[in-house]
Amino acid sequence: MSEFEIPHAPTDPVSTVVFNRDPSSSRASQVLVASWDKNVRLYDLGGSANPSSIPVLQTFLHEAAVLDVCWISDDLAASASLDRRVRLLNLATGQTMVLGKHEAAVCRVRYDPSTRLLVSGSWDASLKLWDPHVESSFLRATIPLPAKVFAMDTTSVHLPRGAAVDAPSRLVVAMAQRHIHVFDMRALRDALDRGAGAEAYAAEQKRESALKFMLRDVRCMPNGTGFATSSVEGRIAVEFFDPRDAENKYAFKCHRKEVDGVDVVYPINAMAFHPVYGTFASAGGDAHLALWDPVAKKRIRQFAYPSPLSAVTFNAAGDLMVVASGAENIEDAHHPGPDAGEVGGIGPGGHGNVRLHVRSALQEARPKMRE
Repeated sequence: MSEFEIPHAPTDPVSTVVFNRDPSSSRASQVLVASWDKNVRLYDLGGSANPSSIPVLQTFLHEAAVLDVCWISDDLAASASLDRRVRLLNLATGQTMVLGKHEAAVCRVRYDPSTRLLVSGSWDASLKLWDPHVESSFLRATIPLPAKVFAMDTTSVHLPRGAAVDAPSRLVVAMAQRHIHVFDMRALRDALDRGAGAEAYAAEQKRESALKFMLRDVRCMPNGTGFATSSVEGRIAVEFFDPRDAENKYAFKCHRKEVDGVDVVYPINAMAFHPVYGTFASAGGDAHLALWDPVAKKRIRQFAYPSPLSAVTFNAAGDLMVVASGAENIEDAHHPGPDAGEVGGIGPGGHGNVRLHVRSALQEARPKMRE
């Protein structure tokens, strides 16, 4: 089937969807879904000829909305919650353990396999480094930041487990006030091992975003050379880590629609890079998913969905993508009733309107022939 829906979708908008990143794992078909309904669900998309019988393997209830989730290993994941806690989720037993907490909501969590460190980013304007493998000292360091964290990603998370890479493992943190900091994860690991002072945890690069309004997502390229950011202004910026490539960075407008002669701009809530082709998807508040070729700087394809999109991910093999629709929009609250929905005739999101769409991706995300 080219597309189907996962049954037993969350009741409230999805914040994150993420596949097991190891294509050789027996659990490569499993996907974690974090939601504002306070749950993380583990689905298995493989082993069933009937999409309606896709099982929910585990459900992890939290005290508040779950804003992010990431894989650590086949049996372990970590979650970030509005209740300020960072949790470990045992995917085999269904047990949950609190690692620690921030002073405000934890909005992002990423595991770096090259350094075996878990990083959490919070609205309290800090990063925390955790070692989930050492019970006596989970929290290893706290790094102050100039503004609250909005989005975060690492380069190594997109690589198959055990893959050898020459490029440094980097963490990109997108914050309020257009701040972007890039950290070298191996340098952070070395600072921890040496017991170094606070100055050793400084960012490798500090940048100002090319996007002028609030950032919504950041995703690193699979080859580790750069990253893309999206914003509420319907724009995407593509940048590179090497300062010598600074002139190659660019930004473009997208996810816009003319309604009654007015150009309506929609937020780009999430992005994801294809692990094989290096193309990427953008999920917009206009209920459209767009696939882009960052080299040719062109849109490859576009798909329409019933309501605003909140999350998108590719599996490690690159042959499947999961798209979450049902994100809330301003018009849902301002114009309730039978005609509720976003400007432009988009269906309403929010409670009861969430759907998880699975689509074939190997051909759809393939870049077109370049001249």
